[in-house]
Amino acid sequence: MRYLTRHYTVLQLDEALERLRQGTLPPYALVITFDDGYRNFYDYAVPTLKRYNVPATIFIATDFILRGIPLWVDRLEYAVGHTEGSRAAGIARDTTLRAKLKSMTQGEREQKLQALEGTGATLKDFADDRMVYAPLTRDMLKDMQNYGITIGAHTRSHPILSTLPLDKARDEIAGSAQELREAVGAISSVFAYPNGQHNDYNEETITSIKEAGFTSALTTIEGSIKRGDDPYELRRITLDGVEDDASLAAATSGLRALLRATIPYA
Repeated sequence: MRYLTRHYTVLQLDEALERLRQGTLPPYALVITFDDGYRNFYDYAVPTLKRYNVPATIFIATDFILRGIPLWVDRLEYAVGHTEGSRAAGIARDTTLRAKLKSMTQGEREQKLQALEGTGATLKDFADDRMVYAPLTRDMLKDMQNYGITIGAHTRSHPILSTLPLDKARDEIAGSAQELREAVGAISSVFAYPNGQHNDYNEETITSIKEAGFTSALTTIEGSIKRGDDPYELRRITLDGVEDDASLAAATSGLRALLRATIPYA
């Protein structure tokens, strides 16, 4: 946050997109977003955002926050982490299984998860060693809003939307928005796709997002946003692998994306 506030004009997401449409965006404009809604966001990120007076938007999976249902990716990680083998082997297995499960239907994925939990361990609550997976609470959401953090919709259960029947996808999108409005009031006009890569949404998904009243949507496809971009396929810069100011500078400036596009494995 110290680096970003020195080199960029950090804006609230909805304001930045509106100013982009109007052509009044300042140079080096940047927005900060988070996904899912883990409690560690409140414990670690929020104090830092406050310290540097930085606005941010967090996109919430409502089954996770409002009903305490663990995200399926965390159920996978927890089950794999409690099977025999080294940590490195567990990480490799989790990565492989995660990619396979993302391509499955919701029913197929649930069957596979239950089978894995039968041989490992089941993430049913957030006590003891499971606290690392704990969600935000309603009170935390309201406190964050009072500070100025915007809440956005990220579906109910964090599915891969393109794998769902249309009626289920509509419920995941519109239902999460409705639940968030009931819980905290005003929310962002922007939706964030779970996982957010090209194959994770489709034209029907975008239509459902428009019908739910959202004016734009964020992917996790790497890149910056420019005027004239499709508002329902907006890019983001993820900070995976960022460990120092140099790698942060490369990511946020767009240099990392440029290198990856021109040099294999950069």
